[in-house]
Amino acid sequence: MKIQLIYLTTALILFTGCTRYSPEIEDVLRQAGDNRSQLEKVLKHYSRKPADSLKLRAAEFLIANMPDKYSVEYDVPFENLMAFCIQMKGIESQQDALEAYGSMEPIIKYDVKYITGDYLINNIELSFKVWEEQPWGKDVPFDVFCEEILPYRVSNEPLENWRKKALTSYAKLNNSFKTQPGITVIEACTQVNSQLPQLQLSTDVPDMNFSMIMTATRGMCDEMVTLAIFTMRALGIPVSKDFVLKWPNHYVGHSWNSGYGGIDKRFSFMGTEENPQQEEHIYDYAHKSKIYRQTFAKQEHIKTDSSDIPAVLHDWYMKDVTHEYYKPDTLFHNIGGCEVEIPVKYQPSKNTGYAYLACRGKKTWEIVGWGETDTKTINFGMTGKNIMYLPLYCENGVQKPAHYPFQVGDNDSIHIFEPDTSNYRQFTVTEMSPATFNYLERMNNGVFEGANRDDFSDAKVLHTVKKLDGTYLYSTKIRSSKPYRYVRYTSNRGCYGNVAEIELYNDRSEKLSGKPFGSPADPDVTCDKAFDGDIFTFFDASHPNNAWTGLDLGEPQTIAEIRYFPRHEGNFIYEGHTYELYYWEKDWQLFEQQLATKHFLDFRIPTGGLYYLKSVTKDVVTPWFTLNKNGEQLWL
Repeated sequence: MKIQLIYLTTALILFTGCTRYSPEIEDVLRQAGDNRSQLEKVLKHYSRKPADSLKLRAAEFLIANMPDKYSVEYDVPFENLMAFCIQMKGIESQQDALEAYGSMEPIIKYDVKYITGDYLINNIELSFKVWEEQPWGKDVPFDVFCEEILPYRVSNEPLENWRKKALTSYAKLNNSFKTQPGITVIEACTQVNSQLPQLQLSTDVPDMNFSMIMTATRGMCDEMVTLAIFTMRALGIPVSKDFVLKWPNHYVGHSWNSGYGGIDKRFSFMGTEENPQQEEHIYDYAHKSKIYRQTFAKQEHIKTDSSDIPAVLHDWYMKDVTHEYYKPDTLFHNIGGCEVEIPVKYQPSKNTGYAYLACRGKKTWEIVGWGETDTKTINFGMTGKNIMYLPLYCENGVQKPAHYPFQVGDNDSIHIFEPDTSNYRQFTVTEMSPATFNYLERMNNGVFEGANRDDFSDAKVLHTVKKLDGTYLYSTKIRSSKPYRYVRYTSNRGCYGNVAEIELYNDRSEKLSGKPFGSPADPDVTCDKAFDGDIFTFFDASHPNNAWTGLDLGEPQTIAEIRYFPRHEGNFIYEGHTYELYYWEKDWQLFEQQLATKHFLDFRIPTGGLYYLKSVTKDVVTPWFTLNKNGEQLWL
């Protein structure tokens, strides 16, 4: 309402012939410098007739939010630019690419300095035309129109008259809307999205306008979203870009499209790929910490020195819309979110009134949001559940914890991972991470056989594998004194002969060697992998049944002992490997280092904290875990 009053006041002043503008507009005009006349041309154009008062407000909206917006251009033909971007993956020397395709130095053109009055007027006229003519236009409020139909750009693409081009490209579809008086925004969006070209996935693309994307048909989620925004807005369909800064546990974010279908009726879809309410997309089911919407208007969401704001939140054109996705009646309520407020554990050296929310990334904590704080609590607002968070302060670019890590459960309870130093527990670690598949079962009821005929027509069972209780080297003594030239392992039906390592020993405890042979398999999992001395390789036959691997010992040998190691995912504790246990105390701290002498490790640590294990030998780390009150390990 405050913004609307400013617009109306400005309009009344201009209608009476005065050339004064609101302080907000005047500030932008000063920044425009020599280009001031172009912006004033727009304001004066819509100040002549009271009937254009709404268009004047739209013009003021665009001009007031113009600072910080710019185009990134290159002084080369677009086809050369795309060739450069596409070919960079295959060119070893970037200098060779630069010489082949010319200078690729970006040219930055700020809108306030370069945009023309005619361009803005044309943009406003075409925006109002579709808003007023489309059957659903009457249900789109002016504030939604300003943010999701009116804007003249989407990102930092070179400016062009994309509205006219999109209207020309989809003229038939646009005309058909006029013959469907009852068509809804969602129905229109679906029809348009179904006709957009599919993009070939490619990360090496510049910021592209409508013509460039339609020509290149390349890009990732941002380009898909951008093409949908250009086309939808040109046809009067209110659509925006929603996104997550980072997925929990990963180092990348994601973007998709969001549309206005009415009051409290937002809908989501993936531009060029998946229609609204039709396909399940990752934004439907993946856990999300904070969800944002790209805006044209500047958002004054954090009011403190920029040095006290994490760099990822320096974008003033994003709005927190997490609450829209976690309403009980939305598509996403099954993922879950709730209002989060936590107590302050550590006080900042400088109180800015803000704290920041981080979730774990691939290697470190990644900032995903902010909250207001006093000396006692931090309020992060609506936040996704079942995600590990760390509350932080940012002081002169340095991040400092405000409390221990925490997680919100399904019942909206907040669990803070603060170790209980009065309650130490013993616990045993056998895995570096939870197994995704139980390969141990594939050796159950498998048999080792000895024979003196290579077709095993005279085979005798030496050992039958019983149920395995862990991933380590098993050993069994063989009572038979009869010598055998051929020894093989055959798995049960459906088990592909899976085994990581087999060792045969004679009655003098000497390891036997021979020529491996067995069932056919792909080149990297052949039968010899069971005899290569490496427990991290394995035999995996091409067919699941009657699969076997064995050794031709050259001559009959007495088999006194068989050792075998089951196939595994490389996620277990291995004898002879060195491990380090870390815990969280304002940062990750080394708790203890151990050399594994068995296939498990024993530690005694306080319960309730946050921990991870590192294999120094293999340079890999476990997922984070905690201990419950019974001292049992729980993966997080």
